[in-house]
Amino acid sequence: MAKVDDRDLAVGRLYAEAMLGLAEEQGASDALLEELRELVDFLDQNPKVAHFLSSQMVDEAGRARVIEDLFRGNASDLLVDSLQVINRKGRLGQLQAVAESYRTALRDLRGWIDVHVRTAVPMDGALRTRLQDAMAASTGKKPSLIERVDPSLIGGLVVEVEGKKFDASVASRLQDLGEALLARASREVQRGGAYVAE
Repeated sequence: MAKVDDRDLAVGRLYAEAMLGLAEEQGASDALLEELRELVDFLDQNPKVAHFLSSQMVDEAGRARVIEDLFRGNASDLLVDSLQVINRKGRLGQLQAVAESYRTALRDLRGWIDVHVRTAVPMDGALRTRLQDAMAASTGKKPSLIERVDPSLIGGLVVEVEGKKFDASVASRLQDLGEALLARASREVQRGGAYVAE
């Protein structure tokens, strides 16, 4: 998923807050969040559809028909109706920003905190639970884990929360060990050089 710029986020926030208000009334906030995630994933995997929906070369009515054909009956009426409103305003190109803004608004409403986790292999349920419990205890908020697999870590994990980074990866330990060995070798060479010079 590409990074969303601040201008798009500002636009997305307007739609996201309206959608969240309606979703809260219907008790469907979490379900809508999942639908928005799935929508962004679908558009990432189907760039031709994403281009069609965001193209200003396609008229509003044409986009509206495609939205109905693709999503009505496969997604909630709340999502489809929201997409139609966004279409009428010519903002379907900002769907990723809407989804990201919605997640942020819901996170703030629920008192969640984003915890970015990188692991060498996917986390199992036990590790995920331990990490969530630890983050909840240390932050006082409900952690929302954003997981990414990064084989270059070799093992262990890297956790980032509220701008702080905790690196407990094997790759990091190996790098630290390598730097320590290099520093020691450098000191030995310097001592040896000083001895010879004397």
